[in-house]
Amino acid sequence: MNTNKFNDGSSSAYAELPVPAAYLKWTRGNAQLKAIAKGDPGAYFGGWRAFTLDKDGNPLPTLPLPIAERVSDDGKHPYKVYASNFVSFLPIRVRTRFELHMKVKDEQTGREYERVVSVSKEKRQGYAPNRQVFGWVFDPKTDEHAPGVLMVAKWSTFISFEKSGQAWNKIAVPEGKALIRRYGTLGKKEGEVSTPNFEIYGQGRSTPIEPIGLSKPRFITITPEMEELLEKAQVWQNCERWNAEGKIAEEDTASDKSLFLSRCNDLALSNIDIEQLVKEANGDYGKALINLKGGEDADVNLKFSDAEEEVIPF
Repeated sequence: MNTNKFNDGSSSAYAELPVPAAYLKWTRGNAQLKAIAKGDPGAYFGGWRAFTLDKDGNPLPTLPLPIAERVSDDGKHPYKVYASNFVSFLPIRVRTRFELHMKVKDEQTGREYERVVSVSKEKRQGYAPNRQVFGWVFDPKTDEHAPGVLMVAKWSTFISFEKSGQAWNKIAVPEGKALIRRYGTLGKKEGEVSTPNFEIYGQGRSTPIEPIGLSKPRFITITPEMEELLEKAQVWQNCERWNAEGKIAEEDTASDKSLFLSRCNDLALSNIDIEQLVKEANGDYGKALINLKGGEDADVNLKFSDAEEEVIPF
């Protein structure tokens, strides 16, 4: 007898990581922020950022990265983030899918947003990438480390991250060791001055992710803890709901809140990340959705975001 037909209609939950982890997003550089380049190079050159507090204002697991104070685009709400123009990172598990986005109109406000309507494990015409890499973020000079997830969700960033990974893959790794990779940007030299580096993708700009320190690779001895995390994180990597192929059910309503929460679900963001995004948008779900849609090339402290990127054919 098939007892599965006797159920309450609940969908399966997203599988969680075996340990709490900070989510790091890539942001492009901003030449207008030259005045704060020394104190916050991640804002000027471009780089990675992650939240420091949870929804209740409690500290999240400490990352071995500098903390920068930034401000919301209205100038009224300062907040702190871990921020750096590069990270030293040991990848443990990775998952990738490709998403088809479509525009949805909010009947109450008239604004149009994008939501994910279908996903695929293979590259398809018109689909955008979503890659998440779980691992350890290391201090550049010591063995101090903490769990983190690198989020790569635009073609421009995805392509440069792939190229960076291919460069690191050419490094010969000694037996019993693992390679700590350095992903980031050092900008470009113009005489004695370093400025943000930009590449054009379609109608938008992006700061490419570069492999830093290839000539001096850093290795770590593989430990039982690493092996255990590798095994336990496989559930997250193979999450049935996240990896499901095909159409995604439409929302019952098209309100700002439902569209925002739907997109957060598509990205498998944690409740902490969701609460922080809403907080930074001062409770405005429409604004939070716009910030989220900007992905890795938009930041809440910038006055502008990228133009739409053209679809890259395969």
